Amino acid sequence: MDGHTNNFLLAKAVRDWAGLPWNILLEIFIRVGAVCLFASVQLVCREWQRVANEPRIWKRVCINHTNLLLYKGLVRTKIHFGTSNVEMLELAVVDRSKGRLEEFICESSIYLFPSPRRLLQRIAERCFHLKVLNLGHRFSADERDFIEACKYFPLLEVLDCVNTKFTEVGIESIGRSCPNLKHFGFRNNLLIQYSQYKFNNSLALAVTKHMRGLHILKIGEDMMDDDGLLAILNACSHLQLLIVRNCFHLKFGKNLENKLIEIKLKYYNVLDYDFDS
Repeated sequence: MDGHTNNFLLAKAVRDWAGLPWNILLEIFIRVGAVCLFASVQLVCREWQRVANEPRIWKRVCINHTNLLLYKGLVRTKIHFGTSNVEMLELAVVDRSKGRLEEFICESSIYLFPSPRRLLQRIAERCFHLKVLNLGHRFSADERDFIEACKYFPLLEVLDCVNTKFTEVGIESIGRSCPNLKHFGFRNNLLIQYSQYKFNNSLALAVTKHMRGLHILKIGEDMMDDDGLLAILNACSHLQLLIVRNCFHLKFGKNLENKLIEIKLKYYNVLDYDFDS
């Protein structure tokens, strides 16, 4: 086999990725993820940049810590990120969706992200079809921001903001604004001395009144007791998964245990801290 034949076969073996059909590129880009699209994929050529701006790609957005390390424009060191640049990425993702955003998921370290106020405002202004909003462990979130934004999310089914402190007012407002809500995660107070407070079932009762359709409920650092949790179990008949975290007034007495066995609910009681020590 001569050199010309070898060169011909080699040329045939090299795939022209830039020349892939538009619909194939769309499917690939959807699976690549938001951060990688911004960090590298859209920089390959003009054609790929045009595809990366297609709103259909941005219906579901997931941002996580590992992928952020690939986005050199966001990284100051391998540990610390510029929060303004992270926010810029989030806002750009919302803009590119052109109102088609249905799922926004943030799976990342609690230290990376700024307050989601501007993000929530931007989504509320432009994305009326949102069904999933998971902001992970963002301590800087404020209940009032969620109350205002959720007025524009009538289709919302998942709201997971497990490090945001909610009150009865917030639970009632979100329950009214999002009648299709099936998954809710929130907290009450973080790292408080529980020995200084009596039990309080106000948030549990708010859930029973305004979020009866829940399938998944996550509660952290709340002061409800067994009666409060029993009220939730009796009111939320569709509940399939319950996660309570550092709710130290829960004793899981006989009545509560019997109820959990009766409804065959999958639940987790997580204790990370000893507040009474």
